[in-house]
Formats: sequence, C-alpha cells, structure tokens
Amino acid sequence: MGENSVSDGGCRCGEVKIQARGRPETVTYCHCRDCRRSSGAPVSLFVGYRTDRVERRGEPKVYESSPGVRRSFCYECGSPISYEDERLPGRVYFHVGVFNEPEKFEPQAHSWFSQRLWWLDLRDDLPRYRESSVPR
Repeated sequence: MGENSVSDGGCRCGEVKIQARGRPETVTYCHCRDCRRSSGAPVSLFVGYRTDRVERRGEPKVYESSPGVRRSFCYECGSPISYEDERLPGRVYFHVGVFNEPEKFEPQAHSWFSQRLWWLDLRDDLPRYRESSVPR
C-alpha cells in the first residue's frame, strides 16, 4: 500500500462512507474491555490514519465512551465506524471491517494485551503491549 493508494469503505447499509488516502499510520489489535463492549467482538482491529488523509460522507452517531474518547457508529445499521481520542489529536482509527478490502491491512501489534481474553489464541510474532501501543 503506497502513499498514493486509496482505501474506500463504509457501514453495512451505505449511509456512512469513508475514503482514506495513503498508507495508514498503524494497524493494531486492541484487546481492551471498552473496545470489546463497543464492538461486541473479543478483539478489535483498528486502522489508524491522520485525519487530514480521510474524507467522510454521511453523519454517524458519535458518543463519548470514556472521558476524551469518541466512538462512532451508523445510526441506521449500527455498524461500528471509528475511534478518536483527544490525547491523540489529528488521528482517527477505523474498524478494519468498514473497509471494502480489509485484507489490504496487515496487523502490526497488539494493544492492551493485559486485558486479552485468556481463551483467545492469536499465534503471531507481533509486538504485544501491556497497555496502549500508542503513547498518550
């Protein structure tokens, strides 16, 4: 994936659409409890971009899941869309499943591995961070 590549995606019903340009800054699994509850999945895989590389169409519902953390989802179909943290200005993290070609994004690390569900066995050699992989 090069600097000039474009990745398109959106929610299940098409109400919310995104387009990200270039290479993402990070592709990271998150094992934290908050992400599990927000996604309904045992682990989330996020693709992080600078906000100036992303165009969005449609109006997702945005809520504060914890102080300074905003998550969005489609108000029509319920698809989780993104995560933004005020401690990480100028960055947005999309659930990999919103992209039309999620296979293009290769995971780079595990974040909040200390909260991983004990029965989830991911056999890879990726770095495992006890807490966040991104300094805040």
